[in-house]
Amino acid sequence: MKKIAIFGIGRVGLPLALCFAEKNCKVIGVDVDKAKIDLLKAGKMPFFEENAEPLLLKHINKNLQVTTDIKLAIENSDAIILTLGTPVDEHMNPIYTQIEKVFKDIIAYLRPGQTICLRSTVAPGTTEYLQRYIERHTNFKVGKDIFLAFCPERIAEGKAIEETGTLPSIIGGLDEASNKKASEVFKILTEKVLLTNSRSAELAKLYCNMYRYINFAIANEFMMIAQTHEREIYEIINLVNSGYKRGGLMQPGLSAGPCLYKDGFFLVNKTPYTELISTSWKINETLPAYLIEEIKKKRDIRLSKVVILGMAFKKNIDDTRNSLSYKAKKIFLAEGAEVITHDPFIDDIDITIALKNADVVFVATNHDFYVNFGLKAIENNVKKGCIVCDVWNIYNTDTIIFSL
Repeated sequence: MKKIAIFGIGRVGLPLALCFAEKNCKVIGVDVDKAKIDLLKAGKMPFFEENAEPLLLKHINKNLQVTTDIKLAIENSDAIILTLGTPVDEHMNPIYTQIEKVFKDIIAYLRPGQTICLRSTVAPGTTEYLQRYIERHTNFKVGKDIFLAFCPERIAEGKAIEETGTLPSIIGGLDEASNKKASEVFKILTEKVLLTNSRSAELAKLYCNMYRYINFAIANEFMMIAQTHEREIYEIINLVNSGYKRGGLMQPGLSAGPCLYKDGFFLVNKTPYTELISTSWKINETLPAYLIEEIKKKRDIRLSKVVILGMAFKKNIDDTRNSLSYKAKKIFLAEGAEVITHDPFIDDIDITIALKNADVVFVATNHDFYVNFGLKAIENNVKKGCIVCDVWNIYNTDTIIFSL
């Protein structure tokens, strides 16, 4: 039976821990947040993740133990998986303090034969840096005594339980032995593993996120260009994509979150060719301001009641990190509007109460809840002539900004 310690019992680490527990591994989850640990011990999820709660209730205090005790976790594990965050500073440079602190904390308890898998999103070369750190502060040689690999997560938040067992795992070891050891860990979850070196795996993770982010930026820029020609992007997307094998234009929308917002900046520190990534960031980050300027062309929003629907950064989850909804809220407030926010995954406010007498409805997140609620129900609760901004086209009007 495999013994696995997972550091960071958050939106990446906890679903991973539950999946390993379901495969009959003995898992110890480690987190500095004691309140979260107590919540988990009581069988309660600290956030929404589809199909996670039944697994938590099944395995907590059995196959899954949670603790703040680093020494206990390291001494009782064969494999150590780090799922810690890598934020950026005010200059968009990566901050590695969380990873560095954990390595300082765990290094005294490491023993020969253990495998360390880094699952955080990092700048290229980070795994090699950690190899040097281990070999500088211990007598261990990576690939001989200790095994180290970068094994990125690629799941969609909210779908982690489903996708962890179906997506191929990328294994980026520093040597053949590390690849073999890390593969043994992740083959517990999925049959298919893709072997490579650590730096290629680090780049693959960043490319995966940035490819999506750049495509979102293209969609958002095309939408803006269509607006300048007084045309709607959704009709044009349909014309391009329908029955055409070289189509594939994406739909516009608010694109953010803790990964897409920052991961591109891990790529541009050492290259002069930053324009594509930095321009995509500017396009996506300024979309709320652009849409609000378009709304202002249709009505004066000063002293208006604005309702923002959806505060999570993507549909059907409760994660608000780097959500552009908050940027939209700040802009509306600065324009002199009264702003009410609603999100079915975050608060228990009745949507009909939130919408009552609204002058503007800004659909920020395309939750299924709002699709099911319906445009007619919105119309029944807002003021006559209310402006709706539906950049996601969830109400199939093919018009981004329209009046009711």
